[in-house]
Amino acid sequence: MTKRQLGLTFIGLGVLGVLGLFGVDLVGAGQFSGIGPTQRLGLLTAGAVILVGLTLLPLGDKPA
Repeated sequence: MTKRQLGLTFIGLGVLGVLGLFGVDLVGAGQFSGIGPTQRLGLLTAGAVILVGLTLLPLGDKPA
């Protein structure tokens, strides 16, 4: 696995995390009408995972 593939994997997982967090709102599985504190923490975590993935992309085809 290369660093580019690992970066794309992290980006994909982060995006799925963000979509999942907003999917929880659509289902209505929470007390808050907007983005609650747990969702904010989840969004920050997913954003950090995406950021790590973006930093791995320029490293190219080097082994991970």
